[in-house]
Amino acid sequence: MSRALAPGLVTAKDVMEFDIEGKPVDLRGRAIYSERFIHAEIYKARPDVNAVVHSHSPTVIPFSVTQVPLQPIAHTSYFLYKGAPVYEIRKAGGVTNMLVSNNALGKALAETLGGSVVVLLRGHGNAIVAPNIGMAVTRAIYTEVNAKLQMQAMALGGPITYISKEEGEKMDAGRREVRAGHGEDRTWAMWKTEAEGKAPGKAR
Repeated sequence: MSRALAPGLVTAKDVMEFDIEGKPVDLRGRAIYSERFIHAEIYKARPDVNAVVHSHSPTVIPFSVTQVPLQPIAHTSYFLYKGAPVYEIRKAGGVTNMLVSNNALGKALAETLGGSVVVLLRGHGNAIVAPNIGMAVTRAIYTEVNAKLQMQAMALGGPITYISKEEGEKMDAGRREVRAGHGEDRTWAMWKTEAEGKAPGKAR
């Protein structure tokens, strides 16, 4: 993870190594994120996960504080077919500052995530997991997109036709079979290039 720094300012030299308990391997006086325990405890619980994104995705938050579940409405967000459970930090730690700032809170969050891809943190944001960083970023972006689309569909009135579990499973299987250069590989390559300021037509 990066040292505690605004994401847009992070460079390679800001990336730090942590152990599985969330302790920095080489602190060197650098400030670190208190919520590193989200990452540490998910890695402990899910050996299939190699990348975790935690964000304060704004359109997702209403789904964490109401009884309306976040469900897949767009094929790019098919992974939500596994559900998006809500982590209630008060069940794990009583009244807190709502930050996952120790191993016990992180473990409870990982347990809430279970076998899903997305877990919502009540009134806070979400955590999203994947086998690699490109897929984790892609899923994080499309979770926010799906939340916006679901709200729009709800505003139009129901019933809403969500992506079914069976459809989601077929898309999951298809993703694993598709050759490199398609799907999230393609969008990740674009976003990475844009973040590096190297996109065609943009100032370098």
